[in-house]
Amino acid sequence: MEGTGAFGRAAHTGRDVGARIAGALSSGALYTFLFATITALFGSAYTLVISPVIVIFRTRRNAVIPLALLPRIAVSLIALNALAHLATTGAGWCVALNAAVPFLLALVQSSQFEPKAYFGYVMAFVFLELKPLTPAGFAVQLAATAYAALVLTAVLALTRWLKGRAPHPERDLDEGLETLARVLDRIAEGEGAESLASEATALERAFDRLCYRARGLVRAPDGVAMRYYLYATLFQRAVYLLDDASWQRGDERAIDPSSFHDLAALVRQVRAARTPEEHAVIRRCLQMLLDLVEMPEGRVRIFFRSMLHTLMLIVSDEPARGRRLAAARMAPAREVLRSVLDLIDPDAAQFRFATRLAAVMVTTSTVSLLWGFEHVYWLPLNAFLLLMPSYEESAHRMRTRPVGTALGCILVFACGHVVQGTLAVYAFCMVMILFVYACTPGSWQQAVFSSSFALMMASLTIGEATAMALRLLFVLLAVAIVLVVNRFVLPSRRERIYEGNKRQLMRIEDAYWDLVAASVVRHVPQHRSGEMLSAFHLVYEEAYAYAQGLDDAAERSRETGRLVVLWHMFSEVEQVEYLVQSGELPEGDLALVRTLAMRLKGRPAVSSTSHATVALIDEAASDDLRYALHRYVENGRRLAS
Repeated sequence: MEGTGAFGRAAHTGRDVGARIAGALSSGALYTFLFATITALFGSAYTLVISPVIVIFRTRRNAVIPLALLPRIAVSLIALNALAHLATTGAGWCVALNAAVPFLLALVQSSQFEPKAYFGYVMAFVFLELKPLTPAGFAVQLAATAYAALVLTAVLALTRWLKGRAPHPERDLDEGLETLARVLDRIAEGEGAESLASEATALERAFDRLCYRARGLVRAPDGVAMRYYLYATLFQRAVYLLDDASWQRGDERAIDPSSFHDLAALVRQVRAARTPEEHAVIRRCLQMLLDLVEMPEGRVRIFFRSMLHTLMLIVSDEPARGRRLAAARMAPAREVLRSVLDLIDPDAAQFRFATRLAAVMVTTSTVSLLWGFEHVYWLPLNAFLLLMPSYEESAHRMRTRPVGTALGCILVFACGHVVQGTLAVYAFCMVMILFVYACTPGSWQQAVFSSSFALMMASLTIGEATAMALRLLFVLLAVAIVLVVNRFVLPSRRERIYEGNKRQLMRIEDAYWDLVAASVVRHVPQHRSGEMLSAFHLVYEEAYAYAQGLDDAAERSRETGRLVVLWHMFSEVEQVEYLVQSGELPEGDLALVRTLAMRLKGRPAVSSTSHATVALIDEAASDDLRYALHRYVENGRRLAS
């Protein structure tokens, strides 16, 4: 039995290794092709661009990407090459550009959803500045980069064609609506609220991610992005209804179950509608229901009316599905500025990491430029690979990379007597590259193969022993620099990120109250509330995952409970915004909302204990508004206690 178990484990390991190598074949083949052709066309000194190109390929190869993105990838690589060369022309440029370029790329491209989205482009900037070039050499490097970018876009275009001629956002939208309709039917049939809430939450989080990926820093949201925002709002309202304790107990289920079946049928009609005529018919049905159907005060009434209003927006304000969307418009300058300022948040994990990345690259790149020692560029190269958004992952790499480097030295020493001649070295290195892409990123095994590649290539120009000593020296120096920066420059241990996430949630809620106050006096674009919704859930999801993983049961219960209360409060502010946007509130209530928005902003727990606040809420003429605000106040008191 023991032998069988060992044999089974060995077979499993063999299958896993085989699968990893098979998955790495496309990356290894592209690397080999680019290495061979760039070496033949431009020279082996200009192959540094290949690694970032492969990283971008690996992050994009499994996605059906928009055709318009392909030329932007190529232009970005060429622009980063130019900036990288400028950074090598003097210490001043080196400091300024290494402070700005990695920081901005990490800040703009990364998020809690995609913490390493920056990696390929920052790698391109870092790698292309590793070796200073003369103007003539820079011209050759620029040509090599343009060639590599052209090959990359051609390969991605081919991959895109094989996977489908275009992204299919409509499929996401249709499947989301069908799932929502099924959830509504199951509510009507009396299924347990907790299981339904879990399913609806997964759906809402999926659309939060779609919202985030559809956004652009300088582009106004297009029709697809707007529908993602509206759909995420639908699912948010369903989750809020199902998650409430009184609903789960059955206290608020006196409503006729057929109403949920009717709403599910309307959702399916919206899903099926394709032409303007079909949209017009559905709009009339929705408006008739809004005008005629009466429900008792409470969350169910708000849920139904907000659902109907959102469905109305989906079939009113967006182009018919199947129609070609207009080209994306540039966002107004004030919107771009607001988006940039929103990113500059000391509590945001991506801001803190971007700052540490800039500090590491300024330090190591300046040392590399000014020292000018043999292969000193291994210092910024290793430092970049050691510094990760997650403090824990970065600490892990600071252990595995020195170990892998030492083992790589042993491997090269063992193979050095066999691998002789330039062609043999190149062949050995291409095998090492295949193993690099087959290994888990950051593992000691990957460090073994990447170090073997670098050392064998270096052996063509310097002695083997010298190369090994320098490699170990610069790896250890990089570890020391990254360790210091991680410790003293905006440290981001998981505990620190969690506390920052909680403050971020409060700030997003404050910003939503500002949005409510602004909506009273002027039209606010629909996408603003959608962006806040996805931003809140992006942070909330990470914070809740951390709280659920706490070892102490009492602390875990307390922290998850506080987060749920914060989410309920955010949902209640969203309900108030819906009531303002729907045009259902009288003038007196609008003035009251504006006053309360200023009072409750930033201090919900304090203001919720105020008798004056409660008295002011009681003056509201709208039952729905009173209900939402009283719920907000009750949750504020829970938060305070």
